[in-house]
Amino acid sequence: MAEQFALELRSVSRSFGAIHALRDVSFSIRAGEVMALMGENGAGKSTAVRIMSGFDTGYNGEVLRNGTVVRFRSPADAERQGVAIAQQELSQVATLSIAENIFLGNSRQPTWSTISAMAARARPFLQLVGLGDLDPCASIANLSVGERHLVEVARLMSREPDVLILDEPTAALGQAESRRILSMVKRLAAEQGKAIIYVSHRLDEIFEIADFVTVLRDGHSHPRTPIASLTVDMLVERMLGRPLENMYPDRRAAQAGAPVLEVENFWPDGLDGPVTLSVRRGEILGLAGQLGSGVSTLLAAIAGVSPRRTGSVKIDGRDATATSAHDAKRKRIAYCSSDRKHDGLFLGLSVSANLTAPALSKISRLGWTFGSLERRTSQEIARAMTIDERRTGSEVGTLSGGNQQKVALGKWMSIGPRLLLIDEPTRGVDVGARAEIYRRLRGLADDGIGIVIASTDLQEIAHLPDAVATFYRGSHIDTFALEGDQTARILKDITHPHGRTPEQTHATQ
Repeated sequence: MAEQFALELRSVSRSFGAIHALRDVSFSIRAGEVMALMGENGAGKSTAVRIMSGFDTGYNGEVLRNGTVVRFRSPADAERQGVAIAQQELSQVATLSIAENIFLGNSRQPTWSTISAMAARARPFLQLVGLGDLDPCASIANLSVGERHLVEVARLMSREPDVLILDEPTAALGQAESRRILSMVKRLAAEQGKAIIYVSHRLDEIFEIADFVTVLRDGHSHPRTPIASLTVDMLVERMLGRPLENMYPDRRAAQAGAPVLEVENFWPDGLDGPVTLSVRRGEILGLAGQLGSGVSTLLAAIAGVSPRRTGSVKIDGRDATATSAHDAKRKRIAYCSSDRKHDGLFLGLSVSANLTAPALSKISRLGWTFGSLERRTSQEIARAMTIDERRTGSEVGTLSGGNQQKVALGKWMSIGPRLLLIDEPTRGVDVGARAEIYRRLRGLADDGIGIVIASTDLQEIAHLPDAVATFYRGSHIDTFALEGDQTARILKDITHPHGRTPEQTHATQ
Protein backbone atom coordinates (compact mmCIF):
# COMPACT_ATOMS: atom_id res chain seq x y z
CA MET A 1 0.00 0.00 0.00
CA ALA A 2 1.34 3.42 -0.97
CA GLU A 3 2.18 5.73 1.91
CA GLN A 4 -0.63 8.18 2.70
CA PHE A 5 0.20 11.83 3.28
CA ALA A 6 -1.99 14.56 4.76
CA LEU A 7 -1.24 16.64 1.64
CA GLU A 8 0.72 15.79 -1.46
CA LEU A 9 1.59 17.34 -4.81
CA ARG A 10 2.46 14.97 -7.64
CA SER A 11 4.19 16.20 -10.79
CA VAL A 12 2.56 19.63 -10.59
CA SER A 13 3.42 22.18 -13.29
CA ARG A 14 2.22 25.75 -13.72
CA SER A 15 3.01 28.21 -16.48
CA PHE A 16 2.14 31.85 -17.01
CA GLY A 17 2.58 32.39 -20.73
CA ALA A 18 6.23 31.66 -21.53
CA ILE A 19 7.20 31.67 -17.84
CA HIS A 20 7.33 28.21 -16.21
CA ALA A 21 6.77 28.84 -12.51
CA LEU A 22 6.62 25.14 -11.56
CA ARG A 23 8.02 22.18 -13.46
CA ASP A 24 7.00 18.69 -12.34
CA VAL A 25 7.01 19.60 -8.64
CA SER A 26 6.34 16.92 -6.03
CA PHE A 27 5.76 17.70 -2.35
CA SER A 28 4.38 15.75 0.62
CA ILE A 29 3.71 16.12 4.34
CA ARG A 30 2.36 13.80 7.05
CA ALA A 31 0.19 14.62 10.04
CA GLY A 32 2.25 15.91 12.99
CA GLU A 33 5.13 17.08 10.80
CA VAL A 34 6.60 20.52 10.20
CA MET A 35 7.73 20.70 6.59
CA ALA A 36 9.85 23.69 5.54
CA LEU A 37 9.33 24.86 1.98
CA MET A 38 12.51 26.64 0.93
CA GLY A 39 13.90 28.37 -2.13
CA GLU A 40 15.16 31.66 -3.48
CA ASN A 41 12.73 34.41 -4.44
CA GLY A 42 11.29 33.38 -7.78
CA ALA A 43 11.93 29.65 -7.18
CA GLY A 44 8.20 28.83 -7.25
CA LYS A 45 7.28 28.78 -3.54
CA SER A 46 4.47 31.30 -3.84
CA THR A 47 2.93 29.48 -6.79
CA ALA A 48 3.07 26.14 -4.96
CA VAL A 49 1.47 27.70 -1.87
CA ARG A 50 -1.31 29.26 -3.95
CA ILE A 51 -2.10 25.89 -5.50
CA MET A 52 -2.09 24.07 -2.15
CA SER A 53 -4.41 26.68 -0.61
CA GLY A 54 -6.93 26.98 -3.45
CA PHE A 55 -5.93 30.37 -4.86
CA ASP A 56 -4.68 28.91 -8.17
CA THR A 57 -6.54 26.24 -10.12
CA GLY A 58 -4.79 26.49 -13.50
CA TYR A 59 -2.13 23.82 -12.92
CA ASN A 60 -1.30 20.43 -14.39
CA GLY A 61 -0.62 17.42 -12.17
CA GLU A 62 -2.33 16.19 -9.02
CA VAL A 63 -3.02 17.42 -5.50
CA LEU A 64 -3.90 14.65 -3.04
CA ARG A 65 -5.56 15.00 0.35
CA ASN A 66 -5.16 11.90 2.57
CA GLY A 67 -4.41 9.87 -0.55
CA THR A 68 -7.39 11.12 -2.56
CA VAL A 69 -7.01 13.38 -5.60
CA VAL A 70 -8.66 16.77 -5.01
CA ARG A 71 -8.79 20.11 -6.80
CA PHE A 72 -9.44 23.05 -4.55
CA ARG A 73 -11.63 25.56 -6.38
CA SER A 74 -11.07 28.40 -3.90
CA PRO A 75 -9.47 29.11 -0.50
CA ALA A 76 -12.89 28.49 1.09
CA ASP A 77 -13.04 25.11 -0.64
CA ALA A 78 -9.55 24.27 0.65
CA GLU A 79 -10.60 25.24 4.19
CA ARG A 80 -13.69 23.02 3.95
CA GLN A 81 -11.37 20.15 3.07
CA GLY A 82 -9.01 20.85 5.96
CA VAL A 83 -6.26 23.00 4.40
CA ALA A 84 -5.86 26.60 5.63
CA ILE A 85 -3.27 29.31 5.01
CA ALA A 86 -2.02 32.20 7.14
CA GLN A 87 -0.56 34.65 4.65
CA GLN A 88 2.19 37.17 5.31
CA GLU A 89 -0.29 40.02 4.78
CA LEU A 90 -2.83 39.85 7.62
CA SER A 91 -6.52 39.55 6.68
CA GLN A 92 -8.07 41.29 9.68
CA VAL A 93 -10.52 44.14 10.31
CA ALA A 94 -8.94 46.60 12.74
CA THR A 95 -12.29 48.00 13.95
CA LEU A 96 -13.56 44.58 15.13
CA SER A 97 -12.81 42.65 18.31
CA ILE A 98 -10.44 39.70 18.54
CA ALA A 99 -13.35 37.25 18.71
CA GLU A 100 -15.11 38.83 15.73
CA ASN A 101 -11.94 38.56 13.65
CA ILE A 102 -11.51 34.91 14.62
CA PHE A 103 -14.97 33.97 13.35
CA LEU A 104 -15.23 36.44 10.47
CA GLY A 105 -16.52 34.60 7.40
CA ASN A 106 -16.70 31.25 9.20
CA SER A 107 -19.70 29.39 7.77
CA ARG A 108 -19.66 26.95 10.69
CA GLN A 109 -20.68 29.66 13.17
CA PRO A 110 -24.28 30.60 14.07
CA THR A 111 -25.92 33.29 11.96
CA TRP A 112 -26.82 35.24 15.12
CA SER A 113 -24.58 35.49 18.16
CA THR A 114 -23.85 37.81 21.07
CA ILE A 115 -20.37 39.17 21.65
CA SER A 116 -20.10 37.28 24.95
CA ALA A 117 -21.07 33.99 23.32
CA MET A 118 -18.60 34.59 20.51
CA ALA A 119 -15.89 35.41 23.06
CA ALA A 120 -16.55 32.14 24.89
CA ARG A 121 -16.15 30.17 21.65
CA ALA A 122 -12.96 32.11 20.82
CA ARG A 123 -11.13 31.42 24.09
CA PRO A 124 -10.11 27.79 23.32
CA PHE A 125 -8.58 28.86 20.01
CA LEU A 126 -6.68 31.72 21.65
CA GLN A 127 -5.44 29.27 24.28
CA LEU A 128 -4.27 26.97 21.52
CA VAL A 129 -1.92 29.62 20.09
CA GLY A 130 -0.67 30.84 23.46
CA LEU A 131 -2.93 33.89 23.83
CA GLY A 132 -5.21 32.57 26.55
CA ASP A 133 -4.64 35.68 28.69
CA LEU A 134 -6.19 38.03 26.11
CA ASP A 135 -9.74 39.34 26.38
CA PRO A 136 -11.53 38.14 23.22
CA CYS A 137 -13.78 41.21 23.38
CA ALA A 138 -10.83 43.62 23.14
CA SER A 139 -10.12 45.44 19.89
CA ILE A 140 -7.62 43.68 17.68
CA ALA A 141 -6.11 47.08 16.85
CA ASN A 142 -4.58 47.18 20.34
CA LEU A 143 -2.46 44.05 19.77
CA SER A 144 1.17 43.89 18.71
CA VAL A 145 2.03 42.65 15.23
CA GLY A 146 3.15 39.31 16.65
CA GLU A 147 -0.07 38.87 18.61
CA ARG A 148 -2.10 39.67 15.50
CA HIS A 149 -0.25 36.94 13.61
CA LEU A 150 -1.12 34.50 16.38
CA VAL A 151 -4.77 35.60 16.23
CA GLU A 152 -4.67 34.92 12.49
CA VAL A 153 -3.62 31.35 13.25
CA ALA A 154 -6.38 31.11 15.87
CA ARG A 155 -8.83 32.19 13.15
CA LEU A 156 -7.63 29.36 10.95
CA MET A 157 -7.78 26.87 13.82
CA SER A 158 -11.47 27.74 14.25
CA ARG A 159 -11.94 26.19 10.78
CA GLU A 160 -10.52 22.96 12.24
CA PRO A 161 -7.86 22.35 9.55
CA ASP A 162 -5.57 19.34 9.45
CA VAL A 163 -3.00 21.10 7.28
CA LEU A 164 -1.80 24.61 8.10
CA ILE A 165 0.32 26.69 5.72
CA LEU A 166 2.31 29.52 7.34
CA ASP A 167 3.78 31.92 4.79
CA GLU A 168 6.62 34.03 6.27
CA PRO A 169 4.88 34.36 9.66
CA THR A 170 7.87 36.04 11.35
CA ALA A 171 9.09 38.27 8.50
CA ALA A 172 7.84 41.45 10.20
CA LEU A 173 8.53 40.36 13.78
CA GLY A 174 11.32 40.88 16.28
CA GLN A 175 13.12 38.22 18.27
CA ALA A 176 10.66 37.90 21.17
CA GLU A 177 7.52 37.80 19.03
CA SER A 178 9.14 35.34 16.63
CA ARG A 179 9.75 33.05 19.60
CA ARG A 180 6.02 32.98 20.30
CA ILE A 181 5.27 31.96 16.72
CA LEU A 182 7.88 29.18 16.76
CA SER A 183 6.62 27.85 20.09
CA MET A 184 3.09 27.78 18.69
CA VAL A 185 4.21 25.86 15.59
CA LYS A 186 5.95 23.21 17.68
CA ARG A 187 2.92 22.86 19.94
CA LEU A 188 0.39 22.52 17.12
CA ALA A 189 2.45 19.80 15.41
CA ALA A 190 3.42 17.82 18.51
CA GLU A 191 0.24 18.15 20.61
CA GLN A 192 -2.49 18.66 18.00
CA GLY A 193 -1.05 16.50 15.23
CA LYS A 194 -1.34 19.26 12.64
CA ALA A 195 0.64 19.03 9.41
CA ILE A 196 2.37 22.40 9.10
CA ILE A 197 3.97 23.77 5.94
CA TYR A 198 6.37 26.53 6.99
CA VAL A 199 7.70 29.04 4.45
CA SER A 200 10.54 31.29 5.67
CA HIS A 201 13.85 32.81 4.63
CA ARG A 202 15.16 32.61 8.20
CA LEU A 203 17.39 29.55 8.25
CA ASP A 204 17.81 29.51 12.02
CA GLU A 205 14.04 29.05 12.38
CA ILE A 206 14.00 26.21 9.87
CA PHE A 207 16.66 24.27 11.73
CA GLU A 208 14.85 24.84 15.02
CA ILE A 209 11.33 23.70 14.16
CA ALA A 210 11.30 21.73 10.88
CA ASP A 211 11.30 17.94 10.65
CA PHE A 212 11.78 17.84 6.88
CA VAL A 213 12.58 20.32 4.14
CA THR A 214 11.57 20.49 0.49
CA VAL A 215 13.66 22.84 -1.67
CA LEU A 216 12.41 24.49 -4.86
CA ARG A 217 14.90 25.84 -7.36
CA ASP A 218 14.01 27.32 -10.76
CA GLY A 219 10.57 25.75 -10.52
CA HIS A 220 11.90 22.23 -9.81
CA SER A 221 11.59 20.39 -6.51
CA HIS A 222 14.18 18.41 -4.56
CA PRO A 223 13.02 15.33 -2.64
CA ARG A 224 11.91 15.92 0.94
CA THR A 225 14.90 15.59 3.23
CA PRO A 226 15.19 15.22 7.03
CA ILE A 227 16.47 18.51 8.40
CA ALA A 228 18.75 16.59 10.78
CA SER A 229 20.77 15.34 7.79
CA LEU A 230 21.56 18.86 6.55
CA THR A 231 23.82 21.70 7.57
CA VAL A 232 23.16 25.36 6.84
CA ASP A 233 25.75 25.32 4.04
CA MET A 234 24.22 22.19 2.50
CA LEU A 235 20.73 23.70 2.54
CA VAL A 236 21.93 26.98 1.03
CA GLU A 237 23.77 25.09 -1.71
CA ARG A 238 20.58 23.21 -2.59
CA MET A 239 18.64 26.45 -2.76
CA LEU A 240 21.17 28.27 -4.94
CA GLY A 241 22.57 25.37 -6.96
CA ARG A 242 26.06 26.49 -6.00
CA PRO A 243 28.09 26.93 -2.83
CA LEU A 244 27.53 30.25 -1.08
CA GLU A 245 30.86 31.44 0.22
CA ASN A 246 31.22 34.30 2.66
CA MET A 247 27.63 35.56 2.87
CA TYR A 248 28.89 38.41 5.01
CA PRO A 249 31.79 40.42 3.53
CA ASP A 250 34.94 40.69 5.61
CA ARG A 251 34.98 43.60 8.00
CA ARG A 252 37.63 46.20 7.28
CA ALA A 253 39.37 48.52 9.66
CA ALA A 254 37.82 51.98 9.60
CA GLN A 255 40.07 54.62 8.14
CA ALA A 256 41.60 57.13 10.54
CA GLY A 257 40.42 60.71 10.55
CA ALA A 258 37.16 62.55 11.05
CA PRO A 259 33.97 60.50 11.09
CA VAL A 260 31.72 60.40 8.01
CA LEU A 261 28.66 60.68 10.26
CA GLU A 262 28.23 62.32 13.68
CA VAL A 263 24.90 62.14 15.51
CA GLU A 264 25.15 64.32 18.63
CA ASN A 265 22.65 64.48 21.52
CA PHE A 266 19.94 63.46 19.09
CA TRP A 267 16.61 62.88 20.82
CA PRO A 268 13.72 61.69 18.63
CA ASP A 269 10.19 61.56 19.98
CA GLY A 270 9.61 58.04 21.27
CA LEU A 271 13.06 57.50 22.80
CA ASP A 272 13.78 57.88 26.50
CA GLY A 273 16.78 60.14 26.01
CA PRO A 274 19.31 61.58 23.55
CA VAL A 275 21.66 59.42 21.49
CA THR A 276 25.21 60.13 20.34
CA LEU A 277 26.73 57.96 17.58
CA SER A 278 29.43 58.18 14.92
CA VAL A 279 30.51 56.29 11.80
CA ARG A 280 33.99 56.45 10.28
CA ARG A 281 34.89 55.97 6.65
CA GLY A 282 34.63 52.31 5.67
CA GLU A 283 32.35 51.45 8.61
CA ILE A 284 28.80 50.13 8.71
CA LEU A 285 26.94 50.89 11.94
CA GLY A 286 24.16 48.55 13.04
CA LEU A 287 21.24 49.52 15.28
CA ALA A 288 20.04 46.42 17.14
CA GLY A 289 16.71 46.15 18.89
CA GLN A 290 13.36 44.44 18.90
CA LEU A 291 10.16 45.96 17.53
CA GLY A 292 9.35 48.98 19.67
CA SER A 293 12.93 49.42 20.84
CA GLY A 294 13.32 52.78 19.10
CA VAL A 295 15.78 51.88 16.33
CA SER A 296 13.27 52.51 13.53
CA THR A 297 12.23 55.79 15.16
CA LEU A 298 15.87 56.92 15.37
CA LEU A 299 16.52 56.20 11.68
CA ALA A 300 13.34 57.97 10.61
CA ALA A 301 14.20 61.04 12.72
CA ILE A 302 17.71 61.29 11.26
CA ALA A 303 16.05 61.16 7.83
CA GLY A 304 13.70 64.01 8.77
CA VAL A 305 10.64 61.77 8.47
CA SER A 306 9.69 61.87 12.17
CA PRO A 307 10.20 64.66 14.75
CA ARG A 308 13.05 65.16 17.18
CA ARG A 309 13.38 67.20 20.36
CA THR A 310 17.05 68.13 20.26
CA GLY A 311 20.31 67.23 18.58
CA SER A 312 22.22 67.54 15.34
CA VAL A 313 23.56 65.44 12.48
CA LYS A 314 26.85 66.14 10.72
CA ILE A 315 28.15 64.48 7.56
CA ASP A 316 31.85 65.01 6.77
CA GLY A 317 31.90 67.67 9.48
CA ARG A 318 29.09 69.76 7.98
CA ASP A 319 25.63 70.20 9.42
CA ALA A 320 23.12 67.85 7.78
CA THR A 321 20.27 67.93 10.28
CA ALA A 322 17.16 67.24 8.18
CA THR A 323 13.84 68.93 8.93
CA SER A 324 11.80 66.95 6.38
CA ALA A 325 12.12 64.13 3.87
CA HIS A 326 12.60 66.69 1.09
CA ASP A 327 15.29 68.47 3.11
CA ALA A 328 17.03 65.14 3.72
CA LYS A 329 17.11 64.35 0.01
CA ARG A 330 18.49 67.83 -0.72
CA LYS A 331 21.27 67.08 1.77
CA ARG A 332 21.80 63.71 0.03
CA ILE A 333 20.51 61.61 2.91
CA ALA A 334 18.85 58.43 1.64
CA TYR A 335 16.30 56.60 3.79
CA CYS A 336 14.89 53.12 3.07
CA SER A 337 12.00 52.24 5.36
CA SER A 338 11.20 48.70 6.48
CA ASP A 339 8.09 48.53 4.25
CA ARG A 340 9.24 48.80 0.66
CA LYS A 341 5.76 48.11 -0.77
CA HIS A 342 4.11 50.88 1.25
CA ASP A 343 6.57 53.75 0.95
CA GLY A 344 9.67 52.48 -0.84
CA LEU A 345 8.47 51.64 -4.34
CA PHE A 346 5.93 52.60 -6.99
CA LEU A 347 4.78 49.04 -7.66
CA GLY A 348 2.84 49.92 -10.79
CA LEU A 349 5.72 51.77 -12.45
CA SER A 350 8.73 50.34 -14.25
CA VAL A 351 12.01 49.41 -12.63
CA SER A 352 13.61 52.23 -14.61
CA ALA A 353 11.13 54.82 -13.29
CA ASN A 354 11.67 53.64 -9.72
CA LEU A 355 15.46 53.69 -9.98
CA THR A 356 15.44 57.32 -11.15
CA ALA A 357 12.50 58.63 -9.07
CA PRO A 358 14.63 60.45 -6.44
CA ALA A 359 16.53 62.28 -9.22
CA LEU A 360 13.68 63.55 -11.39
CA SER A 361 15.20 67.02 -11.50
CA LYS A 362 18.25 65.55 -13.23
CA ILE A 363 16.40 63.60 -15.91
CA SER A 364 13.45 65.90 -16.66
CA ARG A 365 12.58 69.48 -17.56
CA LEU A 366 9.18 71.19 -17.28
CA GLY A 367 7.44 67.88 -16.65
CA TRP A 368 9.05 66.07 -19.58
CA THR A 369 11.34 63.13 -18.89
CA PHE A 370 14.41 62.54 -21.06
CA GLY A 371 13.86 58.87 -21.90
CA SER A 372 17.39 58.12 -23.03
CA LEU A 373 18.88 59.68 -19.89
CA GLU A 374 16.42 57.79 -17.68
CA ARG A 375 17.29 54.48 -19.37
CA ARG A 376 21.04 55.11 -19.18
CA THR A 377 20.88 56.11 -15.51
CA SER A 378 18.67 53.18 -14.53
CA GLN A 379 20.81 50.66 -16.38
CA GLU A 380 23.95 51.89 -14.65
CA ILE A 381 22.29 51.48 -11.25
CA ALA A 382 20.85 48.09 -12.26
CA ARG A 383 24.34 46.82 -13.12
CA ALA A 384 25.72 48.07 -9.81
CA MET A 385 22.88 46.40 -7.87
CA THR A 386 23.01 43.14 -9.92
CA ILE A 387 19.50 43.70 -11.28
CA ASP A 388 18.85 42.17 -14.72
CA GLU A 389 19.06 45.12 -17.13
CA ARG A 390 16.50 43.42 -19.37
CA ARG A 391 13.91 43.88 -16.60
CA THR A 392 14.25 47.67 -16.27
CA GLY A 393 11.16 48.12 -18.44
CA SER A 394 9.05 45.73 -16.32
CA GLU A 395 6.72 46.82 -13.54
CA VAL A 396 8.62 46.62 -10.27
CA GLY A 397 5.65 44.84 -8.69
CA THR A 398 6.33 41.81 -10.91
CA LEU A 399 9.84 41.30 -9.46
CA SER A 400 10.77 38.89 -6.70
CA GLY A 401 11.12 40.23 -3.16
CA GLY A 402 14.91 40.23 -3.43
CA ASN A 403 14.94 42.24 -6.64
CA GLN A 404 12.34 44.66 -5.28
CA GLN A 405 14.61 45.31 -2.30
CA LYS A 406 17.56 45.93 -4.63
CA VAL A 407 15.47 48.52 -6.47
CA ALA A 408 14.39 50.15 -3.19
CA LEU A 409 18.06 50.50 -2.23
CA GLY A 410 19.42 51.22 -5.68
CA LYS A 411 17.10 54.13 -6.44
CA TRP A 412 18.99 56.25 -3.92
CA MET A 413 22.21 55.86 -5.90
CA SER A 414 20.69 58.31 -8.39
CA ILE A 415 21.24 61.22 -5.95
CA GLY A 416 24.83 60.31 -5.04
CA PRO A 417 24.06 59.82 -1.33
CA ARG A 418 26.38 60.91 1.46
CA LEU A 419 24.42 58.97 4.08
CA LEU A 420 22.38 55.78 3.60
CA LEU A 421 19.88 54.81 6.32
CA ILE A 422 18.27 51.38 5.91
CA ASP A 423 15.58 49.86 8.11
CA GLU A 424 15.49 46.05 7.75
CA PRO A 425 17.76 45.82 4.66
CA THR A 426 16.88 42.20 3.79
CA ARG A 427 13.33 41.62 5.11
CA GLY A 428 11.67 38.95 2.96
CA VAL A 429 14.84 38.45 0.89
CA ASP A 430 16.37 35.04 0.11
CA VAL A 431 19.94 34.07 0.96
CA GLY A 432 21.35 34.65 -2.52
CA ALA A 433 19.98 38.18 -2.81
CA ARG A 434 21.01 38.86 0.79
CA ALA A 435 24.64 38.13 -0.02
CA GLU A 436 24.51 40.48 -3.03
CA ILE A 437 22.95 43.27 -0.95
CA TYR A 438 25.56 42.81 1.79
CA ARG A 439 28.42 43.04 -0.72
CA ARG A 440 26.95 46.18 -2.23
CA LEU A 441 26.56 47.85 1.16
CA ARG A 442 30.16 47.01 2.03
CA GLY A 443 31.30 48.52 -1.27
CA LEU A 444 29.35 51.72 -0.65
CA ALA A 445 30.90 52.02 2.82
CA ASP A 446 34.34 51.59 1.29
CA ASP A 447 33.50 54.41 -1.13
CA GLY A 448 33.02 56.75 1.82
CA ILE A 449 29.22 56.74 2.17
CA GLY A 450 28.00 56.71 5.75
CA ILE A 451 25.82 53.61 6.27
CA VAL A 452 23.53 52.87 9.21
CA ILE A 453 21.25 49.82 9.24
CA ALA A 454 18.57 48.80 11.71
CA SER A 455 17.64 45.13 11.86
CA THR A 456 15.71 42.68 14.02
CA ASP A 457 17.55 39.80 12.32
CA LEU A 458 20.05 38.77 14.98
CA GLN A 459 22.46 37.02 12.62
CA GLU A 460 22.47 39.96 10.23
CA ILE A 461 23.10 42.56 12.92
CA ALA A 462 25.86 40.43 14.48
CA HIS A 463 27.83 39.77 11.29
CA LEU A 464 27.33 42.59 8.74
CA PRO A 465 28.16 45.83 10.64
CA ASP A 466 31.54 46.86 12.03
CA ALA A 467 29.96 48.31 15.17
CA VAL A 468 26.57 48.02 16.81
CA ALA A 469 24.43 50.25 19.02
CA THR A 470 21.92 48.29 21.09
CA PHE A 471 18.49 49.53 22.19
CA TYR A 472 15.83 48.24 24.57
CA ARG A 473 12.35 49.74 24.98
CA GLY A 474 13.38 53.23 23.90
CA SER A 475 16.72 53.29 25.69
CA HIS A 476 20.20 53.28 24.16
CA ILE A 477 21.99 50.49 26.02
CA ASP A 478 25.52 50.36 24.56
CA THR A 479 27.71 50.90 21.50
CA PHE A 480 30.66 48.63 20.74
CA ALA A 481 32.84 47.34 17.91
CA LEU A 482 32.04 43.89 16.57
CA GLU A 483 34.96 41.49 16.68
CA GLY A 484 34.24 37.80 16.29
CA ASP A 485 30.81 36.47 17.19
CA GLN A 486 29.15 38.69 19.79
CA THR A 487 25.60 37.43 19.18
CA ALA A 488 25.09 36.57 22.86
CA ARG A 489 26.09 40.07 23.98
CA ILE A 490 23.73 41.70 21.49
CA LEU A 491 20.87 39.37 22.46
CA LYS A 492 21.33 40.18 26.14
CA ASP A 493 21.29 43.93 25.47
CA ILE A 494 18.09 43.86 23.37
CA THR A 495 16.12 41.39 25.51
CA HIS A 496 17.24 41.66 29.15
CA PRO A 497 19.88 44.36 29.62
CA HIS A 498 19.09 44.89 33.28
CA GLY A 499 19.71 41.36 34.52
CA ARG A 500 16.41 39.74 33.56
CA THR A 501 16.46 36.30 31.97
CA PRO A 502 15.26 35.84 28.37
CA GLU A 503 12.39 33.68 29.68
CA GLN A 504 11.22 36.50 31.97
CA THR A 505 11.41 39.01 29.17
CA HIS A 506 9.47 36.78 26.75
CA ALA A 507 6.80 36.14 29.35
CA THR A 508 5.99 39.85 29.60
CA GLN A 509 5.92 40.60 25.88
